[in-house]
Amino acid sequence: MKYRGLIAAAGLSSRMGDFKPFMDLNGFSMIQMTVQSLKNAGIREIVVVTGHRADEMEQVLTPLGVHVLRNENYQKTDMLASIQLGLRTMEQAKGVFFLPGDLPLVSPGSMKDILERLEVLPEGTDALVPVTGDRTSHPPVLLPGGIRAVLSYEGEGGLKGSFSTMRAEYMKLDDAGALADADVRGDFEKLQIWARAHRGVSRKRCEDWYREINLPSHIRAHCLAVGELAGWMAERLTEHGACLDIELCRSGGYLHDLCRLLKEHEAEAGVFLRERGYGALARVVERHRGFETEPKTVCEEGVIVCLADKLVKEERRVSPEVRYQKAFTYDPVKEWILRDLRICRKLLEEFEVMTGEQL
Repeated sequence: MKYRGLIAAAGLSSRMGDFKPFMDLNGFSMIQMTVQSLKNAGIREIVVVTGHRADEMEQVLTPLGVHVLRNENYQKTDMLASIQLGLRTMEQAKGVFFLPGDLPLVSPGSMKDILERLEVLPEGTDALVPVTGDRTSHPPVLLPGGIRAVLSYEGEGGLKGSFSTMRAEYMKLDDAGALADADVRGDFEKLQIWARAHRGVSRKRCEDWYREINLPSHIRAHCLAVGELAGWMAERLTEHGACLDIELCRSGGYLHDLCRLLKEHEAEAGVFLRERGYGALARVVERHRGFETEPKTVCEEGVIVCLADKLVKEERRVSPEVRYQKAFTYDPVKEWILRDLRICRKLLEEFEVMTGEQL
């Protein structure tokens, strides 16, 4: 049995004055980014419960490979009804990670901590509940006893009330994203700032920046090829136990040569992104040139982008030896090239051992 994900997104968004699931964060809709938070932890079996504007929601969600259920009575029921609807399809799950549709920014690091804690819970635990500061946060994880408790609950207080019937364990999370929901416009503006600082961006946003700086077509093609490879690598690694921001890897690859025509182009791209508030993305592109320090693992966003760049020549997938072929015509071969090749081979071996797939 695997862990599954459940997202409740049936509401009207009446306090926001706009439809929250479709509001833009880094070029993604909010509901897309909430799905990403679960996929970043390797959770692929995800149910999203919709209601308001369900047809439009399905158009957005179906390409993401999630299962969509409709709460036909969303106008007359609360979130608990949507959760119960989703859980009825998951009664055999090892556990269910729950997120509201307007809580898109839980970090991969937090998901990793939760997964590790789940492996050492006392027998008979019904739920694991994160706590950030002095508040319970997200995502709570319902284990088999907790799933049964929610499905049978008929009391007051919705999902929170159902926890009073469970044997729950609590764990601390130092992650503001685990509390960052959006009920009103001010909340959403904070989400936008947090998303820019910590998460990846859409391909469309990257292509807008290509046009803004007039990046030549051959460099765009190389960037897109590196981004697709970096995103694919991150997806495979998360499916085999890593917790990574997949879209940070993908967009980091898309943007790694954004300022390629400038001297010290890695630093210039970092400046470009930091001026716009994209701190995490800036850190990834700044380090892609080579391995300044030897990485301990391939399971880091910056390492993945750097490795992907070493595996793409122009638009073609190649071995690191082919990528560095021209450099070997120089005499003597620079020490950093030999070092980078050794590190690439080590990282490739780790990737293949983890995923069973050859690059």
